[in-house]
Amino acid sequence: MPLFGKKNRRPVSNQPLSLPPLQLQTRTPSPIMNILGRELNAALPQEKITELRSASAVDMPTTGDRERLRACMALDWLVRTWVPRWLALVPDAGEQLGSALIALAPIRDLETADAAGALIGALADVSDSTEKFIAANYDKDNFYDTAAVTAARKASDTAVAESAGTAVADAAMSEILDECTAARTDIALRSVTVIALNHSLDTVWPYMVNWANGPGDFDVKKISVGNLAPVVARKALESVIGELQLEAGKLYVELCRLD
Repeated sequence: MPLFGKKNRRPVSNQPLSLPPLQLQTRTPSPIMNILGRELNAALPQEKITELRSASAVDMPTTGDRERLRACMALDWLVRTWVPRWLALVPDAGEQLGSALIALAPIRDLETADAAGALIGALADVSDSTEKFIAANYDKDNFYDTAAVTAARKASDTAVAESAGTAVADAAMSEILDECTAARTDIALRSVTVIALNHSLDTVWPYMVNWANGPGDFDVKKISVGNLAPVVARKALESVIGELQLEAGKLYVELCRLD
């Protein structure tokens, strides 16, 4: 008599097999679109990727001239759409610079890239001046000051990638590095991080004042601040990120369908 019976077969699940989420194409004849697709897959929400995948389901034949045009259009989007949208968060000076960038001729060669770089160069010292301001006005030994700055930094550190700036810049640089250098894309990317930091910090600080002055035990407040400050800091940037994700999707489809 056997001591062990036969193992029961594993019951068959009635649940349908889940398919992996759709992704933007990364193995097309266009190296630029492969880079852009790969990085947008990491930056955009899944529902946007699914929408773009169906909208861009076309052949992407490529030539050297077409690839160069795609790269120029990507750089132009970064300079005349992406940067101005972030600059709109800075009243007066930022808005004026953004308007000047929008008014530029489309970037199609080194000359038009140089013209863009001359304007973007005005942002070169934004990072240093912001760090000096934070050092002078936010006490690193004060819990509320430190929590505000930390939350704003965390939110701003991901804003460039989440709003598709990194993806579009990398795609353009893969083909037209000289033009990207002339347009000062390094300054553009760095400055947008700082603009996002300033805006996020300005938004979260009033909440810090309320939390600090409100009733309650300090240890309890610390827990609340730790949970809520990052949410407020992130929320301050969501509308801009969402708008630019939408615009990046339009750019992606346009570049896919480029004749």
